[in-house]
Amino acid sequence: MAEADQAGTEKARDIGPMRQPMVTSLGIILGFILNFLANWATEDEAGETVMTAADHAVALTLLAAIGIMCLVLFRLLDMGPPEERDNARYAVTFKLYCTGIVLAFVGVGAALFL
Repeated sequence: MAEADQAGTEKARDIGPMRQPMVTSLGIILGFILNFLANWATEDEAGETVMTAADHAVALTLLAAIGIMCLVLFRLLDMGPPEERDNARYAVTFKLYCTGIVLAFVGVGAALFL
C-alpha cells in the first residue's frame, strides 16, 4: 500500500519542475498579447477596429489563443487530488500550451503581414 502511495506521489512530482516555467511563460505571452490588442484597438481613427476579413482573422486567432492559454493556466494550477494529475493529463496540457502559443504567433504574424 505504501508503495502505491509513493508511486502516486512520484507521478505528481514528475511535472512539478515543468509547471512553473509554463505558468511564467504563459503570463508573459498573455501580457504581450493583451498589450498588442489594446494598442491595435486604439490605433484606428475611424472608431471601428475590426473592419476587414484580415482584422477578423487576427482578432479571432488572438482571442482563441487567449482562451486556450487561460485553459492551460487553469489545468496547470488545478489543485485536484494527486492521482488526477498524472502524465497523460500533463501531455494534453502541454499540447494545449503549444497550440496556444502557435496561435498567438500566427495572430500577431497575420496582423503584421495582412
